[in-house]
Amino acid sequence: MNELITYITENYPFVEEKYPELKDATEQERRKFAIRHLALHFSKTAGKIAAVSEDADHGEEIDIEKIKEDIPKSLVNTLRLAELVGMTEEKIIKEIKAKYNT
Repeated sequence: MNELITYITENYPFVEEKYPELKDATEQERRKFAIRHLALHFSKTAGKIAAVSEDADHGEEIDIEKIKEDIPKSLVNTLRLAELVGMTEEKIIKEIKAKYNT
């Protein structure tokens, strides 16, 4: 997972070339922007999954393929956020085990 966090971070940089709002931003401002931007991405992917579920509630077949498209996106957002706040694979696993008391 640490390797994946590094890979995602290298390929998903928060730089002014991609996000003009970051021009002249401090590191603290960049982090704040990145966390906010990831929150938007979380909302966007959750909304897509909710839309599939809502359609199924109205009688349509549940579109598993659409859901599968958003699973990698959700993981990318989660692991990019983990890097931004200093969580490593070990810390993530520790917190998950603590949540389930194992």
